Amino acid sequence: MSEENAVLALKNAWNGVIAASAEVEKLAPAVAGLPSTTTVDALDLAGYRRVTLAQSIAVNALHGLLEELQRKLETGKQV
Repeated sequence: MSEENAVLALKNAWNGVIAASAEVEKLAPAVAGLPSTTTVDALDLAGYRRVTLAQSIAVNALHGLLEELQRKLETGKQV
């Protein structure tokens, strides 16, 4: 991967994490505002799982890219 492509990949992966995190943040007021009497079956578990899974995948992709770039730097291989 060229230096230019590595930087582009980093920017794209970073933006993916930001976008996915924004989706989690959008749900924060709704989750924080849940009455303590709310039953589990009334929760939007599928929706919560969807946005948190997207964030997890985005973070892991960024982490993997950073690990790969670091490994290439340490071994002296072209980035």
